Amino acid sequence: MSRTLYDPVDPKQLGSLDPKLRSRVNGEIYRFASAANLARFEKDPMRFCGVLRDPVNEMCFVPGKSSRRLDWVDGPYFFSCDSTRLAFGRNPEKFAIHRDY
Repeated sequence: MSRTLYDPVDPKQLGSLDPKLRSRVNGEIYRFASAANLARFEKDPMRFCGVLRDPVNEMCFVPGKSSRRLDWVDGPYFFSCDSTRLAFGRNPEKFAIHRDY
């Protein structure tokens, strides 16, 4: 089984497996073809990340301007509502999503 990972900023390019060319949003890993694409993504991750899963209530949503954000150790987390952001902030280790692929 193989998996092709496209760069979320420029889907015509393949994302690199180089750990220096990756970023996380809500624990999910995004891979990039170049450092320029990575920087563009990190400046405005909501523009490129697509559907996310709220780590507290597990609801899928597309983040927008009204989405709540909390920056944590492994990157930003976005939430479907204020109450889930507050719950995550009280106990991030309980809700953080840890992936390493």
